[in-house]
Amino acid sequence: MNTNQPISLLLTIDDVLRMTGYRSRSSIYRLMKRSQIPLPITVGGGRVRWRSGDIEHWLKSLPTQSYR
Repeated sequence: MNTNQPISLLLTIDDVLRMTGYRSRSSIYRLMKRSQIPLPITVGGGRVRWRSGDIEHWLKSLPTQSYR
């Protein structure tokens, strides 16, 4: 294992909701349909998870609001 690579945890939809501040699953799925949020990976058994690094990178890339 390369120790220089950050470990990426696998997040559930509830984890993604907590991290992003969205309140409903439908909001996340709407963003996915519009390709405005990283897509999850399939981990088997019909379950999907998001890589924490993908979500963190996406959050950092969002524009900041200016109040002028």
